[in-house]
Amino acid sequence: MTRPPTGPAQPSQTPETKPPGKGLAVASLVLGVLGPCTVGLGSLIGVILGAVALAKLSKARAASGKGLAVAGVVVSGLGFLLIPVLAILIAILLPAISSAQAWANQAAFMRNLKQLSTAAQVYATERDGRLPPPPSWVEELEQQGVLADLDKTTCAPGDEEAVRAVAMNAALKGTSLHGIPAASRTVLFFECRPGAPPAGGPEILPPEPRYRDGYVIAFCDGHVESVPPEEVGDLVWAPGGRRCRRLGFPIHKPQRMGVGKRLSPVGFCLTPAGGGAE
Repeated sequence: MTRPPTGPAQPSQTPETKPPGKGLAVASLVLGVLGPCTVGLGSLIGVILGAVALAKLSKARAASGKGLAVAGVVVSGLGFLLIPVLAILIAILLPAISSAQAWANQAAFMRNLKQLSTAAQVYATERDGRLPPPPSWVEELEQQGVLADLDKTTCAPGDEEAVRAVAMNAALKGTSLHGIPAASRTVLFFECRPGAPPAGGPEILPPEPRYRDGYVIAFCDGHVESVPPEEVGDLVWAPGGRRCRRLGFPIHKPQRMGVGKRLSPVGFCLTPAGGGAE
């Protein structure tokens, strides 16, 4: 019995083995890319995994995977070094952003008072110069429809609570716009404490200005200013009266503060109309 011829022996095929450390190299690269999203933690782990991968690949003398390991170490290292730079940039930009937001809120509040001042002048023009009664000026302007969205206009932009933050000068009761001397320095509307009465004097000013440039005040001639706290006492609150200065600041004639005068809770002198000019 003859055996069939046999061909040459086939070489045995062994499965291709994955170089040791290649998975670590891939993980290192992925963590390096995601490093900024993990606030640097992923980059730090990526550097460690990349170094371990390089050591294993070098020990096994495997060429495949070294490029990934090197890329993972480089990307992770750059991501880790960028974290302090980003932190410094954020620390520099945040105050600037906050300051810009505060300035924008102040500008918006000044526009609100400008609109209120214009509405009061329109109201007065239709009534022979007579201003709305200070205690009920909100209702008067609302009923006459001279200003749309009055509730929003009387709020201070940036305040968490949307409450009225504007008051009218109570000393203007029964006053005609045409008969106010020094209208450019006589207070018409001003920012007030939240929950304060709708009309009053400097006693209902906030303890500190809402915005850094000073108290936002609208004057009887229609213009609006940010007045520093130390200059509030130079404003005219009572038409025809003298200007008052806040206690703690220089007073040119202190002997005139006493008889016939009263002090408000925050130390302002309120003079009735017709008082002498200082």
